[in-house]
Amino acid sequence: MKTSYLKLDGLMCDGCSEIIERATQKLPGVRRCQVNLDLERAEIEYDPQLMSLETIQKALKGVGYSAEPINETNHLTE
Repeated sequence: MKTSYLKLDGLMCDGCSEIIERATQKLPGVRRCQVNLDLERAEIEYDPQLMSLETIQKALKGVGYSAEPINETNHLTE
């Protein structure tokens, strides 16, 4: 599993966070998405063999939000 952090543009309310979380969790290989509205960022945990960060960004653009990587950390999970 890999964890990536995305800077989000266009967030206005908790509803925006829910839209982003639902959009990413529908993608194959995405295990978790947590949006921090105050920081305008998302933490996304995914399997890089099943999903790419670029595809996640495209999915977010498709629901009206731009997302740019701000930091990436690899985490091994069981």
